[in-house]
Amino acid sequence: MEQCHPEAGWQVVGLVDRDPGHLLAARKITGLGADACFEDAVHGMEKLRPDAVVLCTPTVTHAPWTRQAVERGIAVLCEKGMATGWQEALALVQFVRKKSGVFAVAQNYRYDGLYRLVAASLGQSRGVSCPRIEDPYVIDYVQHRVRPLPGTLTYPFASVWDMSCHHFDNLLFWLGPVEEVHAHAYGPAWSPYAHASNTSAFLRFANGVRVNYVHTHDASHNSLRIEVHGKNGCLRVLDRAAEFRTRPATNLIDAPLQRLKVPTESAEAAMLADFHAYVSAGVEPGISGYQNLETMALCEMTVRSAQEGRPVRRQELT
Repeated sequence: MEQCHPEAGWQVVGLVDRDPGHLLAARKITGLGADACFEDAVHGMEKLRPDAVVLCTPTVTHAPWTRQAVERGIAVLCEKGMATGWQEALALVQFVRKKSGVFAVAQNYRYDGLYRLVAASLGQSRGVSCPRIEDPYVIDYVQHRVRPLPGTLTYPFASVWDMSCHHFDNLLFWLGPVEEVHAHAYGPAWSPYAHASNTSAFLRFANGVRVNYVHTHDASHNSLRIEVHGKNGCLRVLDRAAEFRTRPATNLIDAPLQRLKVPTESAEAAMLADFHAYVSAGVEPGISGYQNLETMALCEMTVRSAQEGRPVRRQELT
């Protein structure tokens, strides 16, 4: 809401929430009156007939409410993940394309300066100063998250469909098509999650890069570590700090270390600018529902692999 201002080409015309306190807080940000507030999304869309909606609700509601908006000719920017399963995501994209709708998924991570820095190291982002990794061959992507209460993440593999989808969107943006995944899901006996909420996977991409991926929801401390190793050195991300170390000729201590500046521009503003271009000029962004289908495919490959105890190839999904 803070980024949807007139200078960026937006005019907020309505708010929907079931919690009156949330609506009151949103009114303070937008300046809207009580007559522009609704408890029901469909009622709000019918009453206001907006050009676009930003849907930020539990994942289980994304597909049905996106359908409701597209059915009415309204463009949708939907919070990640797109759906809670591969078939639901596939059917949703097919529905949107049949209706010639405009539908994007709020994969804001790929716009964040930290992840754009990694993309730049792999030659996939412009306007970011970063040493280029030559012939990358392995990436570690590890995020531990403290989420002690399941909240709405009560369905099987919710941590994959709701959160790994962010990480997978980054990896696909950086590396291109994935070919194979071998995954495991697990959780401690004391976890409050009814289903395993921690995932480890080995991913093989078509360009030859391998990724060691770890994501947990049962952690006791938040942390992020990304390492990109190649012929000439390593880009290393630790939380919000980044550095590049030249590959040593002999010992590690001899390798020059360069601290890198992480861009601080608003990821949400950049994402909304792409969505605005999609709505107003028909310029399809990398976060369109159609493009995001590959992220959902990677989620499905991870789930199938963990369930069946075997590697799963992309060609298995249709």
